[in-house]
Amino acid sequence: MQLVGREFVAKHLRESVNSHLQCSSERHTDFRPDAFVKYAVLSHRWFSEEEEVSVDDFGRLMHGDDDTLAFRKKRGWAKITMFCRQATQRHIDFAWVDTCCIDKASSAELDESIRSMFRWYRNAAVCMVLLAETHTAAQAQAQDASNHDEWFSRGWTLQELLAPRCLKFFLADWTELTNKENDKSLRSPYFVERITGITIKELLDFEPGPVKVDQRMCWAAKRRTKRVEDIAYSLMGIFDVSMSIAYGEGADRAFCRLLEAIIFAGADVSVLNW
Repeated sequence: MQLVGREFVAKHLRESVNSHLQCSSERHTDFRPDAFVKYAVLSHRWFSEEEEVSVDDFGRLMHGDDDTLAFRKKRGWAKITMFCRQATQRHIDFAWVDTCCIDKASSAELDESIRSMFRWYRNAAVCMVLLAETHTAAQAQAQDASNHDEWFSRGWTLQELLAPRCLKFFLADWTELTNKENDKSLRSPYFVERITGITIKELLDFEPGPVKVDQRMCWAAKRRTKRVEDIAYSLMGIFDVSMSIAYGEGADRAFCRLLEAIIFAGADVSVLNW
């Protein structure tokens, strides 16, 4: 397991494309980066900041600093290790985790990451969802709107449920919830609909955009975020709008800017119902 930067991924992409294009006759190639560089993303409930592995932690690991053993004892290290193991079993070379793949000390990188998040989850080969409070399949199936895993209560995980084309649920011990290749299918676990209010059809057919605003706002209404502005920022990708990130502006101002962006994007009349 190694933390790599954008330059490494770009080099891998160039080599993959060049290898694909080496042929003795002319042909048309439908170029899509995600067809050449497959990656997995993790959707999870964060532990405390102290228990998660950061970009700085990985930097110390790569430089061989003496204190690397300390962060290997963090709960987040085991989570990343198991996630990478699952990606490897699926023959996926790259794995992306928000805790250690975003340098939050850089406001520019944080801004870009938040604006790009929906697209990153959309283009992933698979999104793995860790239900850290769910220990058995029976416990999962018994969950409902009032009693469920914390993952279903967080603001950012709404787009992480809607965006991916391929989704796999894992229990707390990283056992697969189902034996299906993709849990986002016509046979998706029914408890997902029962908890979220999102029908299987809506889940499968979801496209981002400034439509069905009232319905989509209802999906997000009871969710929570650590930073109050994230209630608005986490919905940008769902409505396919973009706005600057300004932590400290407060929840009301951030939400007003979100609604303004949705209206300017050509929202349907449902925005008036909210």
